[in-house]
Amino acid sequence: MADAETGREGCKECCSKEFQVSNFLLEYDKPHHFVEFQCGKQTPYLVWRVIWTVYHVIWIIITGVYSWQWAGPDPNQQVKWFIYLTDWCYFMLTLSTVLDLGAVIYARAKRSDICQGIASTIPWYFRCNWVIFNVANTCSVTVSLLYWGLLYSSSETMTAVNIETHALNAVYVIINLLVTGMPVRVLHFWHSVVYALVYVLFSLFYTIAGGTNHIDKNYVYSVLDWKGTPGFTTGISIAVIFVAMPLVHCVCFGIYRLRRVTCCYGDGHVVHNKETELAYKDNPSYTAD
Repeated sequence: MADAETGREGCKECCSKEFQVSNFLLEYDKPHHFVEFQCGKQTPYLVWRVIWTVYHVIWIIITGVYSWQWAGPDPNQQVKWFIYLTDWCYFMLTLSTVLDLGAVIYARAKRSDICQGIASTIPWYFRCNWVIFNVANTCSVTVSLLYWGLLYSSSETMTAVNIETHALNAVYVIINLLVTGMPVRVLHFWHSVVYALVYVLFSLFYTIAGGTNHIDKNYVYSVLDWKGTPGFTTGISIAVIFVAMPLVHCVCFGIYRLRRVTCCYGDGHVVHNKETELAYKDNPSYTAD
């Protein structure tokens, strides 16, 4: 039985809700969760979003500026920053923090009905933010696991950029999942699956077109050698896309459920019904976009 004050639910009730067809899409009736901590604080959450946006924007710039550490002095090799999954995922993580901040600022400036918990429909820009959030979380953790499990060599020089993009990125994702009010849906696993599929297809066509990595090998990663070991590459690609990505997304969902169960805050403090929302729209200052 659900606890209305804490948001706690039994396993059976949780599963029945999570596997509804509507949860495959981007429907959510508590948009105020996108602009606050799970425990309901909004102003500190704005500060949290500013800090992490600045942090990730600075770091993604650093990853480009210091590309000489792995690509050497040749600008033609340094520009290959754009072919690596690590950088694709860190870009999505940075974009997610920027969109998170933008959503919070816009809601506080233009959508007080969201901040007050009156609105019960999620606007389109929150939906876009939600997709990027899901992709960034799953891909960041997955790419860190793949790096340490498949690519890392003890002979490799460990740099600050390596640590940031293959370890601290995942640490941030876990911490943020534990405190943000943003929801995670099991059935949203397909967001990261599509993203991973796009990258795998990119690596395939890049290799077929004669593209090389920063040391002029005819592949992006040694485990994605489409010309040398096509069978193995196909197998590892399928495993990552259709097994690893969904599993990591489920871990993210587990962290979300842990947060919901342990948090001291529920939705009892907000007015949350369709009639109130419609009445609020009669206010001349209301804008829904």
